[in-house]
Amino acid sequence: MRKISLHLLLVILLVTLSACGKAGQAKQASAENEAVPVRLGILRSAQPLSLSEEGGPLYKRLEAAGASIEKTGGFAAMSPAIEALNAGSIDITIGSITAAISALVGGSSEFTIFAKQPGDQDNQGIVAKPEAGIKGPSDLRGKKIAVNRGGTGEYLLYKALEKGGLDASEVEIVYLPPTEAGPAFESGQVDAWATWGSFTAVALVDFGAELVISAGDIESENDTVYIVRNGFLKEHPELVHEVFEGLNEESALLSGDVDHTVQLIQDIQGVSEAVARQQLEGSLYPFDSIDDTVRQRWQAVADYMFEKGIIPNEVDVLSNTVDVRTLK
Repeated sequence: MRKISLHLLLVILLVTLSACGKAGQAKQASAENEAVPVRLGILRSAQPLSLSEEGGPLYKRLEAAGASIEKTGGFAAMSPAIEALNAGSIDITIGSITAAISALVGGSSEFTIFAKQPGDQDNQGIVAKPEAGIKGPSDLRGKKIAVNRGGTGEYLLYKALEKGGLDASEVEIVYLPPTEAGPAFESGQVDAWATWGSFTAVALVDFGAELVISAGDIESENDTVYIVRNGFLKEHPELVHEVFEGLNEESALLSGDVDHTVQLIQDIQGVSEAVARQQLEGSLYPFDSIDDTVRQRWQAVADYMFEKGIIPNEVDVLSNTVDVRTLK
């Protein structure tokens, strides 16, 4: 009886070990096959990051690389999107270089800029209604102007003041986030609004405003930038490269079918066709990687923002960028 018991015990032990081994292998295989989530922070914009669809270039590229897309948004501006990124809720988002610079003040933001598009020179700037009597930068004297603090709006205003030979003390700056600036502008509580993208489109189409000072008029250097959470960049650099390539392909696709793109904007934002079409002007530029020339230009923007008091401290832009071509 003793020999039989030992034999049975040995058989049971071998069966158990075999089962554990198979379970471990299955668990490992499952983990290896699980898609890596790429969490995109979507802004209220007519950009490929927001407009990409399932089955399109961005989705296909990431799926082929063993990843999946999760979209969160849309955020009204880059600032709240960066808050979500710093909290670990999203991995990649979009905004302006001025907003990115502002977010880097203090060194608490954990992101890297990996791609850019030229700033939208014709759908970004200062809007005003005809009755405000503003035709150019010098007409801003004595006016109330709504801006978002530390970002695109404040930067555009200071560039306009400089162009018009005015000091900031000669205007009344009203600091409002874009969601509050729109109603204030529409109701006449402010005379002008320094704004961009979808907000400019709404002001022009729905509020009867004019773009009295465009970004091009004041030689703005406010590029559109794409940023990635540092932890994600460290763990999945190849996926960041795939996002870059996918967005370039998305931009070409969206440019080739404007009517479909307009419908996408309407569906996502709930705006009229006229507002959607207005946003497309200058929104679908090709994507560029970041070289030393771009880094130096952005550093000059950061230095300008510090000099004008838009940001309280100097910012090192150079060390917060990466050449996406090296991430293959």
